[in-house]
Amino acid sequence: MKTSAIMRGGPGGCLALALLLLSGAADASAQEFGTLRGRVAEDVLNQPGGRSAPDDAGDRGGIRVPEYRPLGTGTAPDGEAAGRDGIAFDPLEMNTGEDGENAARPNAGSDGTTASDGRISSVPGRVGSVGSIPSVQGGGGQPESDPYAPVGTRIGSFILRSTLDLGLSSSRETTTFASGTPPVAAESTSISVLGDGALRLDLDSDWSRHALNVDALGRLQRDISDDGDRKIEPEVLLDAVARIDVREGTTVTATAGYAYRLDDAQSAAFYAATDPALVPAVSGTNDPPTQTLDGSLSLRQDFRSLFGEAGVSVERTLHGAAELSDGSSISQNDLDNTVYDGRLRAGFELSPVFSPFVEVGYGIRRMDERPDSGGMDRNAVRYAARAGTGIDLGEKLNGEVAIGYLREDVADPLLEDIDGIALDALVNWSPRRETDVTLRLATTTETSSVGGESGALLYSGDLAVTHRIRANLSAEASLGADFRDVRGGADETTVAGQTGLTYWFNRFAGLTTRLRHEETYSSDPLERSTTTSAFVGLRLQH
Repeated sequence: MKTSAIMRGGPGGCLALALLLLSGAADASAQEFGTLRGRVAEDVLNQPGGRSAPDDAGDRGGIRVPEYRPLGTGTAPDGEAAGRDGIAFDPLEMNTGEDGENAARPNAGSDGTTASDGRISSVPGRVGSVGSIPSVQGGGGQPESDPYAPVGTRIGSFILRSTLDLGLSSSRETTTFASGTPPVAAESTSISVLGDGALRLDLDSDWSRHALNVDALGRLQRDISDDGDRKIEPEVLLDAVARIDVREGTTVTATAGYAYRLDDAQSAAFYAATDPALVPAVSGTNDPPTQTLDGSLSLRQDFRSLFGEAGVSVERTLHGAAELSDGSSISQNDLDNTVYDGRLRAGFELSPVFSPFVEVGYGIRRMDERPDSGGMDRNAVRYAARAGTGIDLGEKLNGEVAIGYLREDVADPLLEDIDGIALDALVNWSPRRETDVTLRLATTTETSSVGGESGALLYSGDLAVTHRIRANLSAEASLGADFRDVRGGADETTVAGQTGLTYWFNRFAGLTTRLRHEETYSSDPLERSTTTSAFVGLRLQH
């Protein structure tokens, strides 16, 4: 009835009808949707996952993040954090109430389930939020185990790391020499100050298969003391190792090396030209350079728990000329020689820790000149047999030890053959976190040019310890010994000890220092010496 009256009212009635309909629609809309949203916080877009922060969030400051402590050699399983003792923990357990229960962990729901990850379960009818993205600095990232390690420079698929030491070294050396007629042993002491610089480059491949490592060291020392001769003493070392993974269980390894260093003159012609009994006024004035080039190639094949390995190697040694005080020079080409060796190894994996093996070797030594300047034929045939085991306890203890027999038959019948027990080892041990111990033992043969001496069986040993006292402070110490069992001459023993510290100002620069003492003992009084040296300088790395 009311509607009919309005419509009969003409245009005015139609307008009234439209207003009535709009008013009713607005009331219905308010009843259906008005209570779902509520008040929206102004900072909702700044919160992780789009959730607004509680009103008192600024007062609480959030859950305290536990202080980082390195785990050492062990690592926590994926998805777990680790406590100060290396035991995995849940960060939510760090916020506990007075009764010791976890205050941050939600209680069980009405259906008996628990939100074990600390997040609220999804609400029916509501779209779940996307997981929050961690902040750029520190959020969700793994702390560095060594924040002062070199960063390196990526070159294609390789990473190049460099270390430069620049500083001063001082040394005090006491040697014995023959004096007078007849000659008697006398001592001479010299003190020198040297400018010292060393550059080390380490190139590592970053490949998913195969591997290549190149390690190069160059060092220069110059005498800058007032009464010094201003001579420059260079040293170069280069080592490269390549591993080729042919297929599962088959590996080819190739190595190459080069060494350049200065050494005492050793040829028979030099000893004859500087014999104090014959020519007392002539002496040597330089340390001739010695160059060594070596390379090897080996193939290893695994047959389940058995393995076999075959390898060949070659080593070439070259000696420079010796200069005399009378202005002449003596060639040392009669010392140049090449050694060819081959070896076969077989073993089995007794357990995941031990892998016993046996190894046999055969080789020859070929001198460039026969006979040498002393009239001796020093060509030789070499034999070797070893038995040992590999050790693998992960990062805690690993390496290899072996014992055997080594023999070198010298061609000249007037020279004694060189033979004896061979000891070889390379063991890495980490007794505690941030401490590493390395033991090296090696047995090799050396040729000689002294009349009546065939050479020596050389036993070398070195024990080195490194310890990181703090993140930016590390200490190192080593003790080494060489024993030369000389055939036809006086035996010689050299003992050396060294200690050093490195303090890093930042990741790229630090202060390093080291102290070394070395003594050589011999039944021949003319072969004894004592040297003490110290170095302090700046270390730069990248």
